[in-house]
Amino acid sequence: MFMEARLPLVCTYDSIADAAYIYLQHPVAPGASERTAMSDPYQGMFNLDVDAEGHILGLEILDASKHLPRALMQAILAPGQTTAEGSQ
Repeated sequence: MFMEARLPLVCTYDSIADAAYIYLQHPVAPGASERTAMSDPYQGMFNLDVDAEGHILGLEILDASKHLPRALMQAILAPGQTTAEGSQ
């Protein structure tokens, strides 16, 4: 059975590091992440923060301007902010 849920998406972006964070639980309390599951597919770093019960708290994406859809990047950038590559 297919279920659809529409929830607000909370994302942050650091243009200096070209890193985005997509929260699956917001806010994430300091120390809530017990471990980080890392992967490096296709020269991109993707990190899942996981709590003690195994729940995924959020997803960090390095080189975000290369890996995230343009529409999502535009939605999370502050007005006038640019990506690390200089595009908006």
